[in-house]
Amino acid sequence: MTNLSHKLSNRKLIVDGLAVMFGIGAWIGVNGIYVQLPLFVQSAPEKWELPTYMVMLVQIANLGPILYTLYAKYSSWSRDHYIIYGLLGTATVAIYAMSLTYKLTSTIFDTDHSTALLGLMYLTAVVGCTSSVLFIPYMRNYREIYLVSYLVGEGLSGFLPSTIALIQGVGGNSECRNVTQPGDTEVKLREIHPEPRFSTEIFFVILGTILLLSFISFVGLNKLPSARGERVKPPGCMETLPTETTAPPSYKTTAGWSMSKQMYIYLLTIMGIVCFLDHSTLPSIQSYACLPYGNVAYHLTVTLSSMASPLSMCLGFIWNPPKSERLFTILTAVILVISSFVMYLAVESPTPPLQGTWAGELLVVVLWIVLKGLLGFVKMGITTLFRRDPGRGLYYTGVATQVGSLVGAVTIFTLIKYGNIFQTYSPCTALSAH
Repeated sequence: MTNLSHKLSNRKLIVDGLAVMFGIGAWIGVNGIYVQLPLFVQSAPEKWELPTYMVMLVQIANLGPILYTLYAKYSSWSRDHYIIYGLLGTATVAIYAMSLTYKLTSTIFDTDHSTALLGLMYLTAVVGCTSSVLFIPYMRNYREIYLVSYLVGEGLSGFLPSTIALIQGVGGNSECRNVTQPGDTEVKLREIHPEPRFSTEIFFVILGTILLLSFISFVGLNKLPSARGERVKPPGCMETLPTETTAPPSYKTTAGWSMSKQMYIYLLTIMGIVCFLDHSTLPSIQSYACLPYGNVAYHLTVTLSSMASPLSMCLGFIWNPPKSERLFTILTAVILVISSFVMYLAVESPTPPLQGTWAGELLVVVLWIVLKGLLGFVKMGITTLFRRDPGRGLYYTGVATQVGSLVGAVTIFTLIKYGNIFQTYSPCTALSAH
């Protein structure tokens, strides 16, 4: 508690609040769409493959950071806050538009696709991807203590939509009933999906409002005198390029920060591995690993595991972030073991172990909560460690994040789409089999 009191006395809470709200805007659009997956997979033409389409779109959205990197290298007009204004504004409009159009579909190559949903998601994904090489480095213009506040906000971009989705619910598990369609005398087994407490349209309106508040908070971060006073650079030097693309990788410096080259590369590799899992592989297989246990288990897994990551990041606000190579190694090993078991459950779909039992539902929910919490903690620890690098540490952290995510997305998309490894589950199919 003494450590926490000292930290609170050495900062301005209003700047913490603005940094948190700024961080929320980074990924809340994409995360908000993900937590609606238990509802989307029931009606979207892509069905259980919808998550992997979303993951691929997020990776294609890496065009955003690529364009920004080219801009940073060749442009002398370094007004990054205007770019951030544009990104947050675009995400806000996209989410509001999604509340009206997410059900619209189009036929592409003789196959129906959720074009409105996926198209608008792409716009919000550009914001999230670009945040890795723009939003986080931009926080270097402020005192180091506010980076953790930003990261907590970035974690809350998963926590807030998860909380709203938890309240929304999914209405219960799907049921298979005998149904007679209008104009048809034949009775057929059909899968019936219960209705949630409130609609997806209302969910996206709430999400768009949170994004609007994030936009306003970033304006305050740049304009309010109390926030400007927390900058580490004089106001006239504010617009120096936050990514410092001309600086060399810094392993040892005279600025009080040192790290061996081997450790530098090792930690970036760990960051790439956890992002390979967290941003691509695990979201893509989540439906296969959870839905055989029921809609409720899938819903709780998606929402509660999304809360676990920001909660683990909050530990960095109370205690000093981890710096031990051994600790990072142990946590990564645990992550790989749990991820392997989750992959096993997905491969065993539609009849995984303990299916139809409360123990199976509890197991899958707890596994995902622990896994997402560990992933968030490792990412927070590595990011805050590289924050002290006066060179390009944060930039390379962002690059490792995107490379790991891209490799994971391409790999898992290929396996799901063409590998015929993962099978969907339907209560009607299971009933017919008996």
